[in-house]
Amino acid sequence: MGRNENKKTKVTHVFRYAYPHIGGVETVINQINDSLPNEEFEKEVLCCSNTDKSSFENGVKYNRCRYLLELFNDTISLEFLWKLSRVKTDVLHYHMPFIFGMICHFIARPKYKKLYITYHAELVGYDKIMKYFWWLYKYFYKIADRIHVLSPNVIYSDKILTPFKDKCYVLPFGIDTQVEKKVEQNKIKEQFKDKKILLCSGRLVRFKGFQYAIEALKNIDNVVLLIMGDGKYREVLEEQIKLNQLQNKVFLLGEISDKNYKNEVFEACDIFLLPSIQRTESFAIVQLEAMRHGKPIINTNLGTGVNYVSVDKETGLTVEPKNSEELTNAINKLLNNDNLCLEYGENAKRRVEALFNLESIRERYKDLYI
Repeated sequence: MGRNENKKTKVTHVFRYAYPHIGGVETVINQINDSLPNEEFEKEVLCCSNTDKSSFENGVKYNRCRYLLELFNDTISLEFLWKLSRVKTDVLHYHMPFIFGMICHFIARPKYKKLYITYHAELVGYDKIMKYFWWLYKYFYKIADRIHVLSPNVIYSDKILTPFKDKCYVLPFGIDTQVEKKVEQNKIKEQFKDKKILLCSGRLVRFKGFQYAIEALKNIDNVVLLIMGDGKYREVLEEQIKLNQLQNKVFLLGEISDKNYKNEVFEACDIFLLPSIQRTESFAIVQLEAMRHGKPIINTNLGTGVNYVSVDKETGLTVEPKNSEELTNAINKLLNNDNLCLEYGENAKRRVEALFNLESIRERYKDLYI
């Protein structure tokens, strides 16, 4: 889409949540908006929130709507439907999956010049409702002018994308590859100085597969597992830890907002684990965080961007999801081979610098709207 010198291009992002809500989709929306220059783009986000009011922050208008309830991981909001009907924009950019938003699109009939979709994840857990709306979902992708995907492999592994592969634009999430200055005295390393440190990070929800990482620890000695994050699955994990008497091996750190402390945790770990069990995990930004610190990755074979970010036998190892035994074997393989750990870690750092460097990614976000 060309830009008139005297007129900004207006881009309106649509998703159920946005900043200050934290999540993978919200982080991508933030990165896109941060990358688009204010002098060339007018930026808006239409989303839902029952805690934050509409606001204008960092050059972005956040148009927040109160919602009635959450259903099938979607926010149901009459205010959202009404505000969408009043949208006038150059690029209307939906972030999928957001089924309620897609349905509202055909009811509200917002005004726009181009329709964009960012595909974030495969539809998982929507089976009951999607039997009525699957045809509409496919049509939504059909009428889109451009489909933004975060990794190339999903184009051929998801049935919704393959028919529209010619409209897909691959642009991954980017990360600052420069790690802040390392602390002289890593307190976490000191706390567990006689043990190897494994790390998981993410929301405490079932599909993240942390329960399988905890199960794997039962058969590994001289190791601790740290889990960063919080969520509704915390009590289940705490009970699992207690029942298996792993209180001295598994530690739930909670949500860590302090950037320096978070980097200290990543720096302290020896191996990063991503044991997710569903294709809902479509990219896993946390892998990039670990890889820029030069850490080897053990992830699961989901066939999504997860396996594009970290490659089996190059930057780490890949195991089958829901398989604690394979996870145990992979952990032991790396723990017993320092040279292999070092090789994978160095490869991981180089891959981040080559493919996911934030500065080069930011330049390409402007091209997304041309």
